[in-house]
Amino acid sequence: MGYQVEFDKRTEKDLSKLDPQVATRIIGKCSILYKDPTKGPNISHLKLMPNLYRLRVGDYRVVYIVEGNRVIIKYIKHRKDIYTSL
Repeated sequence: MGYQVEFDKRTEKDLSKLDPQVATRIIGKCSILYKDPTKGPNISHLKLMPNLYRLRVGDYRVVYIVEGNRVIIKYIKHRKDIYTSL
């Protein structure tokens, strides 16, 4: 079963503000979410909501929600800023 990965409009804006090399690296790491967004290296379940997860990419965090076969990426921020956004 494959998952459909979608970027929120706010996330696209966050990506455009990042250094192009960092943004490319983050997008590349998000490709593992197509197979299984709940398990894998650098993936953790966040206890704020039952379907909220986090992917660690260096100093950046990708926070996303899993709804059925959809993965909606909500935030991409530096690790010092991400948890105040939630």
